[in-house]
Amino acid sequence: MKPKVFLDTNIILDMLLERPGYEFSANLFQMHDDGKIEVLQSSLSLANIAFVIRKEFSKGCLQPTIKQLCEVSEVLSVDESTIQTAVMMDGPDFEDILQLVCASEGGCDYVITRNVKDFKITKGLLPDFHMPIICTPEDFILSGLAAN
Repeated sequence: MKPKVFLDTNIILDMLLERPGYEFSANLFQMHDDGKIEVLQSSLSLANIAFVIRKEFSKGCLQPTIKQLCEVSEVLSVDESTIQTAVMMDGPDFEDILQLVCASEGGCDYVITRNVKDFKITKGLLPDFHMPIICTPEDFILSGLAAN
């Protein structure tokens, strides 16, 4: 069974903006194209990405970019259930808690992020919460985690 890999917003933005190290992020999409992993993201990520795209690129880039992102990955919803679960947890950044809960609800095995330190999230009052493995794209690719 292919690993289900949730991409944090910064991973997708790294690739779109060609920020340093973006090759690892782009490699994740190649692994998806090669059938090695499933790639997922949240509706929250798409909203944040749209905000950045409007600022960084021409007006005509927004809709095709968002459409393409929806075609190459499954989009998980951030809904009331996600929020209710997230408020039961504790961590440095509520947005990252939402991302983690969304990934967990989507059955993801991994959350890939450049900001691992912001995912120091505790289960709080949720002892049965499925905690995906948090790692950087480099760690995921170089350690061969996709082969598991």
